[in-house]
Amino acid sequence: MGGLDKLFFALLLTSAGSCQAAQLNTQSDAPTNTSLSVCPAQDISFFIQRFSSDETVQRSYTTVQPVEFPVMPLVQERKDNALVLQLEDVTAATARVNLAKADTDYLVSYYFKMDDCWRLVRIENQSL
Repeated sequence: MGGLDKLFFALLLTSAGSCQAAQLNTQSDAPTNTSLSVCPAQDISFFIQRFSSDETVQRSYTTVQPVEFPVMPLVQERKDNALVLQLEDVTAATARVNLAKADTDYLVSYYFKMDDCWRLVRIENQSL
């Protein structure tokens, strides 16, 4: 798809309420601050649903360097390993998501900050 076609497609999908599809078709691996960027969700709970289930969204909205992707295990891996996501310490500008496994010392905290969209800014592995 050419640049104008992508722009038209993104605008069409955005106006139709399909921001998620537009996000996947208009974003490069690096986040941008242009008006063409379409945040997957402004609400942190909806954003985390998208972020935790789509490596492309993780690549677009992660500022932590260097990291391996996916930075957060995707749905099937979490299910296979009995890992549970829990949203914590939510404010208008920050949030923490804990990834834990019951009855173990496994705990990884993901810290998000809101600018034009939520972005992963820090990861802390607190597992023993």
